[in-house]
Amino acid sequence: MDSIQARLAVWLGSFLVFVFILQWVIVNFTIHHLTDEVFQTRLQQDADSLLAALIVVDTGNISLPFVSVSDVYHRPFSGHYYRIDSSMTTLRSRSLWDSDLPTIKLELGESVMLRITGPLSQPLLIYATKIKKHNKFVSIYVAHDITDFEEDVTEFQFSYITLSLIALIILLGLQTIAIRRGLRQIKVAKQQLIAMQRGDITVLDEDAPTEIKPLVQEINRLVNLLSQRIQRSRNAMGNLAHALKAPLTVLTGTANSEEIRKHKAMNKNMLQQVDFMRQLIERELKRARLSGVSEPGKHFNVSEDVLPLIEMLETIYRSKDLAMDVNIPQNITCPLDRDDMVELFGNLLDNACKYTHKMVRVSVQVSDSLDFLVEDDGPGVPKENIKELLKRGVRIDESKIGHGLGLAIIKDTVVHYNGSIEMGRSRDLGGFAIRVVLPLAACPI
Repeated sequence: MDSIQARLAVWLGSFLVFVFILQWVIVNFTIHHLTDEVFQTRLQQDADSLLAALIVVDTGNISLPFVSVSDVYHRPFSGHYYRIDSSMTTLRSRSLWDSDLPTIKLELGESVMLRITGPLSQPLLIYATKIKKHNKFVSIYVAHDITDFEEDVTEFQFSYITLSLIALIILLGLQTIAIRRGLRQIKVAKQQLIAMQRGDITVLDEDAPTEIKPLVQEINRLVNLLSQRIQRSRNAMGNLAHALKAPLTVLTGTANSEEIRKHKAMNKNMLQQVDFMRQLIERELKRARLSGVSEPGKHFNVSEDVLPLIEMLETIYRSKDLAMDVNIPQNITCPLDRDDMVELFGNLLDNACKYTHKMVRVSVQVSDSLDFLVEDDGPGVPKENIKELLKRGVRIDESKIGHGLGLAIIKDTVVHYNGSIEMGRSRDLGGFAIRVVLPLAACPI
């Protein structure tokens, strides 16, 4: 029930079912009420006819001339019955045959109508009244078989239920269509959010219904604010790194001056601190160089973002005349921050190009995860030293220029994206091999 469409469908569907049930109860009650009134009028007229033809003598005896009674009261079990009671005599219609109608205790002038079971289990509607004629109390009972009526009512109920179910199904279908059309703009907003997550768009269309327009506008505002903050942060880090290079050069010169060298402990401490600051500066400058023009929030396109890196590194290491074996899928976009991935793969490729003799192989596979494998034909790393590589500032080969930050940066990025790193020796090229796997479903966007 997390879906608005499902909630609307359930609530509106339940309301429609309730309305149809209520309508059925009202219609059924109305039919029986109107029918009872019609039968009551007819039975009352029959009772009045019998009363008019009834002869009451002073002794209290009563009689009913044969010719004054309708033929239906003479045919056995015809469905039309009467019974007339006085203090002395009881008259019953011949149609009752050996059966009888029940007596009902009534007050003078009182009349009732009841449903009873009559001869041959016939359903009867009986009208009873107590009156006074010639100063004698007389009770008249008139009954009518309602079998045909109940059969007609049952047939009507079946037809009504069938038509109601058909109408209900049609209305539920129309309701579903109406809900989907009404929520179409929300579906569009959802698709745009997915497109924004993929990096296809940077803002949501604000031409939305009044109910969700403030939400769309707030999302756009927050995305824009976040992008600006990321951009300012990265620009500030790059600017700061450039600004600190000159003071660091001065500090290095000061640390190597004759006066400072006399104080060995001070000289060592200053050089260590300067070297640490230079490492941080080199890291930010390297990030700015690899990332190029920063586009906060943009997702990582494997071919569009990695191939330019390879071309740039081939230019930087052109003295090695590198042979790059590249196996990268085309036009695949991953829901990963583009700048983070460029920095990650830039460090991987830069390390491979730095230590290789000639051949570097790059393989990328994308499924539920981004699987990136970089191999080279360099000297490789002894197995016992592999764990040390991920420590910040550690370099196995001191002959190469660098500060030992590359793999530590890689580790930080991989941990952030809940990924894994495997390092070892390349089976085909014989040098160093490193594989990075980033699960796409679990990555923080």
